[in-house]
Amino acid sequence: MKKIARIIAFMFAFVMLLTPMVMAATPYETYTYSIDGEVLESPDAYVPDGVTSISSATLGLEVPLASPSDIETDDDGNVYITDRGNNRIVMTDKHYNLTGIIDNFINGDGVEDSFKDLSSTFVVSSGNYEGLYVCDTANKRIVKFKRNQEGTYEFSRTFNEPQINFADEEGSYTPSSCVVDKHGRMYVASSGTTEGIIVLTADGDFINFIGAPKVSVSALQAVIQSVNPWSNVEFTNIPVTYTSLELDETYGDFVYGTIVFPSEDENQQLSQLTSKTDDYSPVKLLNAGGTDIMQRTGFFSPAGEVAVELQTLQTSANKDAPKGVSRIVDVTSGPDGVWSIIDNKRAKVYTYDRSGNLLYIFGDTGEQFGQITKTSSGTGAQAISYQTYTIEQDVLNDNGEWETKDVEVTKLLVLDNTGSFTPYKQTDYATVLAQAIKLQNAGNFKEAKDEWQKVLAYNNNFDTAYVEMGKVLYRSGSEAELDTALRYFQNAYDTENYATVFKAIRSNVMEKWFIPMIILIVAALFGVVKVFEYAGKVNKAAATKGGKRTLKEELTFGFHLMFHPFDGFWDLKKEKRGSVRASIIFLAITVVAFYYQGIGKGYYYAPQGTSATIISQAATVLVPFFLFVISNWCFTTLFDGEGSFKDIFVATSYSLFPLPVLVIISTALTHVLVGTESQIPTLILTVGYIYMAFLIIIGMQVTHDYSTGKNIVTIVATIAGMVIILFIVVLFTTLISKMASFVTTITSELSLR
Repeated sequence: MKKIARIIAFMFAFVMLLTPMVMAATPYETYTYSIDGEVLESPDAYVPDGVTSISSATLGLEVPLASPSDIETDDDGNVYITDRGNNRIVMTDKHYNLTGIIDNFINGDGVEDSFKDLSSTFVVSSGNYEGLYVCDTANKRIVKFKRNQEGTYEFSRTFNEPQINFADEEGSYTPSSCVVDKHGRMYVASSGTTEGIIVLTADGDFINFIGAPKVSVSALQAVIQSVNPWSNVEFTNIPVTYTSLELDETYGDFVYGTIVFPSEDENQQLSQLTSKTDDYSPVKLLNAGGTDIMQRTGFFSPAGEVAVELQTLQTSANKDAPKGVSRIVDVTSGPDGVWSIIDNKRAKVYTYDRSGNLLYIFGDTGEQFGQITKTSSGTGAQAISYQTYTIEQDVLNDNGEWETKDVEVTKLLVLDNTGSFTPYKQTDYATVLAQAIKLQNAGNFKEAKDEWQKVLAYNNNFDTAYVEMGKVLYRSGSEAELDTALRYFQNAYDTENYATVFKAIRSNVMEKWFIPMIILIVAALFGVVKVFEYAGKVNKAAATKGGKRTLKEELTFGFHLMFHPFDGFWDLKKEKRGSVRASIIFLAITVVAFYYQGIGKGYYYAPQGTSATIISQAATVLVPFFLFVISNWCFTTLFDGEGSFKDIFVATSYSLFPLPVLVIISTALTHVLVGTESQIPTLILTVGYIYMAFLIIIGMQVTHDYSTGKNIVTIVATIAGMVIILFIVVLFTTLISKMASFVTTITSELSLR
């Protein structure tokens, strides 16, 4: 008997140990994106809380929820569900126990009243404008309720349809979402209004419209207006309205708004992911004047899914992942400047900080607890809300003693319009991340540094953490931490912040080594002058010297040709001042210079490194070089050119003389110049290509003894010939490959038979 008891006890202990591991597994992936759009897997930020979703049965509702459209919470964690199908508000406490239902009420005239197609609610927890505001859409009004001494809500007042002169003749006041700021101003999204968000006074009088969305036009209209902006053809613009509003939790004076653009604007929405403009952004942050003040300094614009062409991460329950831009239907503002949006197309939650950095993505469709039901129109994901409240909890203090403290609990509630909502509780990883953001926003950079290090300990695959850690270290100002900050930005491939820190380090270096650097620059310039003087002496002596030229004289002649191209190419051909061996050396130097360019660029210009090989760089130089030489020889033979194949080869090789020097200089400068200065190496390289082309044109004119007009025609024909030769080579290679494949197949068949 004791043996059986021990076995049972062992099995019970094993199950208890296994349970946390089972519970820790979530039915979705949590991830974010790198700066180049690659998926970065992340620890879970939010996990389903409990064992099942909060449904009508869980709440004990006699009449089940029907197409719920909104979910809100107050400062105490109480939950308010807009049960649209039943025209009522269902209320629970922070533990999701049913506390009340508002369906019928006695209005200001003392008459029993009810809702008609209500769409959303908003809660003001304290202050002069405290109350529950309900958008009674079909009745074209906002109804306010106030909490009485018993803790239940009773009717306060009605804000009926204000006097508004709509610019759109078909415009109508149909309030679908509203928020109230600390001054009592009401911001109303109306499904029948395309002029933007309606702003009302605390008494419900119309003030103005703000934040009008970008007017969507058809593709036909865009084409006609671009061709003829004065066209009298009339078009019907596609109306675009705000779908949901949320008050900024941190400051309280700004309003988040979400917009669902029509499919005609798919390309514009795709482009704004990287351009970070606000024209077609599906979520905006507006101030009282209607200006979009949202910071979009993250890797991508806050717009939901980044890999919109295909679902990057797929679970076993979701193989047919949706494509296209996200359909953002709701936004919620959390503590410390963190905010989230929900994608109705993918049932995913995207969370950002105040700068627009993507922190994490989680969620999926399916039937497991923590997943969202998939419907014929997309998913059941309808609304989202942060739930924060405090509880008393026993914790260990610094002395190792237990004490009772108030602990803040943060959850995300996701409403499924099929009739339930799922609470997701914040994990330790998300808590540490939120604390790091809070400290950084408050300017406590030293403490924020410690928290960001904890974040990286949880997730060393998080590029945003590297960027924020680098920013904290940069603000410290010390030289040692500047070097460390530079490495953090390198880890995240963040070239913009890298350039800022690099300039600070460069400034420090220049202050320390200013005089030695000036001496070095002067010495370098003096050396260049001496090299040119020496080359001039050698070329002058060689000009009057008879007989065969030495290799040194042939190579040095490149300096003379670079500054005296007409005389130089004449002497190159008639006086034999150059040679094939010198030409081969110039070609080899050019190959080496381009190889150095391929592997030697500074981090700012090649943040992810390069994989150039000497063979690939040789092909980059030699293939176009010989294509030009062969094509020019072919055409000039037909056009009575006086230059032989050797003459063309030598003249073209000597035309390369200034290019490798400028390639090396521009590549070396990439280790010194960053940011706006980065155009200088590109400019130097461009000058090198232009000067090389100039020398080639003159070289061909002198070599073949052409007039300027005939030379230009020949050069154009040469370029066309290069394309033709390349096409023939590719065609011939493909044909040989097909023939080899055919022979291999026949041989295989014969061997088998």
